[in-house]
Amino acid sequence: MSWYVLVEANEYHSGDNVWRLVDKVPVDGGREAAIARAEETSRTWVRGTPPEGEGRLVFRTSETSWLVERSSYKQYEGTSDPIKQTRHLRVSVAELVMAREPARLDPPKKGWLRR
Repeated sequence: MSWYVLVEANEYHSGDNVWRLVDKVPVDGGREAAIARAEETSRTWVRGTPPEGEGRLVFRTSETSWLVERSSYKQYEGTSDPIKQTRHLRVSVAELVMAREPARLDPPKKGWLRR
């Protein structure tokens, strides 16, 4: 069918550590084009504005996937030493093999509770 580059980000919500699909980029040109785009994405992808002086480690974990560690230092008020913060991404190549849109819901019927 078609090729994509998928980006998953490790996010923290209410103390939970969760991986979420944060970007899916369609790629024209087949598998090899998708691999080239994924490698470029692993080196450059950011959400929002990257912190100045951000560090990045890119690990190729297989022919079609990368693990990225982004790091930066942040100075909090009342602390003497900066704290290193790290964020992680997984970038992978995927072929879309099936697509089905969800069924649309009918609007609620008017009844004695809905006027």
